Amino acid sequence: MTVHVVTDSSSCLPAEAAQRAGVTVLPLHTSGEDEERSTAGLGSLELAAAYARLLEQGGDEGVVAIHVSKELSATWSNAVTAAGVFDRTVKVLDTQSAGMVLGFAAVRAGEVAQAGGDLEEVEAAARAVIHSGNTWLYVHKLEALRRGGRLSTGQRLLSTALAIKPILHLSEGRLDLAAKTRTRAKAFDKLVDMVRTVVVGEAEHAASVGESPRVVLVAIHDSEAVEAADALRDRMVDMIAAVREEAAGGGARRDGGGKKDEGAGLSSELPRVEFMRVELSAAVAVHTGPGAVAVSTALVPAE
Repeated sequence: MTVHVVTDSSSCLPAEAAQRAGVTVLPLHTSGEDEERSTAGLGSLELAAAYARLLEQGGDEGVVAIHVSKELSATWSNAVTAAGVFDRTVKVLDTQSAGMVLGFAAVRAGEVAQAGGDLEEVEAAARAVIHSGNTWLYVHKLEALRRGGRLSTGQRLLSTALAIKPILHLSEGRLDLAAKTRTRAKAFDKLVDMVRTVVVGEAEHAASVGESPRVVLVAIHDSEAVEAADALRDRMVDMIAAVREEAAGGGARRDGGGKKDEGAGLSSELPRVEFMRVELSAAVAVHTGPGAVAVSTALVPAE
């Protein structure tokens, strides 16, 4: 009895990681060139065919499908239609997410499936990761998001676009304004602090319930912004080292801009933090435009 896990390219999951976890990645459709580029979700017929192929490969226990948020693409609704053909053996998750939150969920689900988990266990593993996830997005320009209709913050945000460098948060499947900054450097300060909040929050939660903290997974994505994303990752690695020093009694914390924050001590056991660098997939990059950097976090059980 085997459970198969499938996602789509909005997950930005690298091929090697997908192969290791036994995850199938279906490519979303892109067409056109330059400013005329557009995307289209996967259709119900092609999704049904993909699920059928997986079941025929020995996935007689079922399929767990982890697709992009239904608020961002028609793929989810088409997947639900396709799943109706298979008498409850295909579970389609309402992820309300995109990016490596989906990738992390797919990998975790794949690992549980490889360990012999049944359909319900694999589905539950994916849901737990998605529930813990966050995705923040820095875009160099808002024009591509505006063209694609992916902004939920409306004209209020667009009217100030020239004056700010926004950070958007994927919340309940939609992009909302998380922070307004004046420069990319300040935006990256905010992203570093947001990841710090996740790490410290998991440490404090674990201490409050008397458990060991889960592993914090962090993915830094980019669209034609390799150097900036690499530098952001390095800053986050340095931030984690500083937090560990603080937790060991090394002094006050420093915020994303390097300033001391007196009185923000931490005594809880810190979680392990693992970083990944990935590219925004072509279907996602159409809507972010070049120069975009996204950060996804998720929590998985410590082995």
